[in-house]
Amino acid sequence: MFDVDTDRTLVAAADLVNTGEGLRSATPGLDQLTTVTQLKEYLSSRDPALRWPPSGADRTQLEKIQHLREKVQQIWSATPIKSDAPIQVLNELLRGVGLKVARGSDGEYRAEPVPASKELADVMTASMATAIQHLVVRDETARMRTCKGEGCDAVIIDLTRNRSRLFCDFGNCANRAHVRAYRARQAAHRKTFSTAPEAAAPVAHSSRHAVAHSDTLDSPRLVKPSAAEKAAQIEVPTSQSARAAKEFRDRMRDELMEKRDKKSAKKLKKEKKKAKT
Repeated sequence: MFDVDTDRTLVAAADLVNTGEGLRSATPGLDQLTTVTQLKEYLSSRDPALRWPPSGADRTQLEKIQHLREKVQQIWSATPIKSDAPIQVLNELLRGVGLKVARGSDGEYRAEPVPASKELADVMTASMATAIQHLVVRDETARMRTCKGEGCDAVIIDLTRNRSRLFCDFGNCANRAHVRAYRARQAAHRKTFSTAPEAAAPVAHSSRHAVAHSDTLDSPRLVKPSAAEKAAQIEVPTSQSARAAKEFRDRMRDELMEKRDKKSAKKLKKEKKKAKT
């Protein structure tokens, strides 16, 4: 959604917060960042382009990164940011962090954070704090969310172009939400049918009509999903494979849009240069 370096850092920040104790898709989860080994496992699962080597992990760095997790979680829980309190926490993380212009992993020039030191915790702090401030100054902190699944407090970062992500990847939060919504619609339909005037007032029917009416009362037909509901199911898929397919489509679409924007910008630049000559 943003640049590739910011995107991967925001994902890493969400994953860091989710190592904490809490409910994950209605299942209690223990703290997954209590030992140096667990820290190394977290770092090993990161994109190598982040340059957070597991070799830099030790007990001191673990304690500092646990503190970083706490601060990032405080900011996340206050989103979308509308007050100064989370900004003060963010500014604490940004203290001592500088900026320089450098080429990103995609070859484009951009502002790159300069950490207070080369220690692992300081490098991670600089990267995450800079990525979050990127959202703050663009009024995009609403993308920092908590999973909408019942009994789940995992955080998510929505990097889709249409801001459509609502659920985490820990379990079946999306599927359970759709099942509840479907059952609620069916219950509402049955209640509406049972209280309809035709159902309450006894009316003489032929035997053929009476049987049909009785069958309808005993076995109300399921309500077919509307076109809008079908579109919502495509937009918010429930199965793991469907979610993966959607994420792939979104990523391909975003990359295509980015390429088109760059191509248009280059074309406009050439036209302006040609007009001057």
